Amino acid sequence: MSENQQALIDWKTDAWKDPNMVAWYSKRMFENSGTNQLKHHLEMRFISRYATGPKVLDVGCGTGRGSIPLAQRGLDVTGIDSSQAMLDETRRLAGETPMTLLPGDVANLPLPDSSFDFLLSLNVVVHFPHWQNILLEWDRVLKPGGRILFDIHSLDHLEAVHGPGEKTQQILQANESAVGSYMSHARSADLVAWADEHGYRVQAIVPVGGFVVSTRNHWLADLETKHWWNRLLGWMTADQKLFDFALWLETEVVWKLPCTSTGRFMVVLDKVADPEGNARWLAEQRRLNAAWRAGDSLAALPALDATSLQALKQHLIHPRNTYLMYELLNVALRHFPALPLDRYLPDEFVQLFSDWHLQSDIDQFSLRVAGDWRRNGGFGAKFEHAGVPFGPGMEYHLVRDILTTYLDVFQQGEQ
Repeated sequence: MSENQQALIDWKTDAWKDPNMVAWYSKRMFENSGTNQLKHHLEMRFISRYATGPKVLDVGCGTGRGSIPLAQRGLDVTGIDSSQAMLDETRRLAGETPMTLLPGDVANLPLPDSSFDFLLSLNVVVHFPHWQNILLEWDRVLKPGGRILFDIHSLDHLEAVHGPGEKTQQILQANESAVGSYMSHARSADLVAWADEHGYRVQAIVPVGGFVVSTRNHWLADLETKHWWNRLLGWMTADQKLFDFALWLETEVVWKLPCTSTGRFMVVLDKVADPEGNARWLAEQRRLNAAWRAGDSLAALPALDATSLQALKQHLIHPRNTYLMYELLNVALRHFPALPLDRYLPDEFVQLFSDWHLQSDIDQFSLRVAGDWRRNGGFGAKFEHAGVPFGPGMEYHLVRDILTTYLDVFQQGEQ
C-alpha cells in the first residue's frame, strides 16, 4: 500500500471523531433537502429487501440509520465505528432499542471469527481504496452461508460513458487527489473475481441513484448542472407525489438496469461458493452492457408490464411527474434514438411527449435562426456601439416573428 493511500485511510478513519462534526452529520442524514431523503429511503428499502439474521453486524455504523430499523425488528444488532462520538449518537437515536455498540476499525474488527449471519456497511467502502482487504476482514467474522451488503462507486459506469481511456483516468485522478471527497470505484467483474476467489455467490449487484444528486450519473451529461433540473428535484421536499414517483422509478426501473447505468451500485454477496452462477451473472451483465453500448434498447432495457404501465399512468397524472419523466426520456432518446415510447409509456402520454418534442424542436430552430444571422459574415461587429452588441436585444422580437410569420405556429394550432 502506498504512503498516499495510507494517509487517505488514516484521514477517512479519523475524520468523524469530532462531536460537532457528528452532530452536523446526524442532522444532515435526516434533513429534508434536495434528493437527500430519496437516497435515504432507497438505501433503507434495499437493506430491508436483502437483510437476514438473526445476528447482524453494521460496520462503520455512523449514526445507525441502516441498523437501528433492524434492531427495532428484533434482530440482534452490533454496531462498529471508529468514532466514539458516532457510537454515542447511535445510542441516543436508538433510545431503548437494544444494540451492542463497539469502537473498532473497519479493517480490523474486535470480534471473533464466524460470529454474524448478516453484515451491512452503508456508505463506508466507498471511502477507502483497499476494499479487497476490508472484505477479507469482513469474511473472517461472517458465518458460512452469511451475507454481506455494501455499496461502492461503479467504474463500469465511468468506462461505459467515457471509455476506458483518458477521460475516465482524468476523473479517477481528480478523485484520488481530493482526499476529503475521495470515492472508491470498482468494476463488477472485479467484485465477481473477489467472490470467486473467496467462496462467495453474487446475490445482487444493483445500480442505484439514477438521478440522486449525491452520486453523479454521467449519462445525464450536463443535465445535473442545470438549475431548473435541480429545482425540479428539490420539489421532492414538499411534493409527496413527486417523491413517491422518483422512488418508484428508482426501484421499479433503475434497479433493473445494467450495472453501467448509474454511478454507484449496491452489492450483496452470500458466503456460498458458486463460480458457475457468478459466471452466468457476469455473462448476462456483459450481454446487457453490449446491447446498451450498441443502442439496442429492446435488448438492454427491461419492458414495463401491464401492471407497471398502469402504475406509471397514475403517477404521470401529476404534472411535475410528467415533466420529470419527459426529461429523463429525452436523455434516454439521445442514447437510444429508436427507443419505442409505447413500450415505456401509456398511449396518451406517447402523444403528449411527441407534441412536446415537436414544440421543443420548433423553439430550438427559432432560437438558432434568430441568433445565427449575427454570428456569421462579420455582421456582429456592425451591430455594436461602444462595444455593446445590439444583436442579442433583437432576438426576442425575431423569435416572435419567426414563430408567428415564418412558421405560423399559432395559426396552425393543433395542426
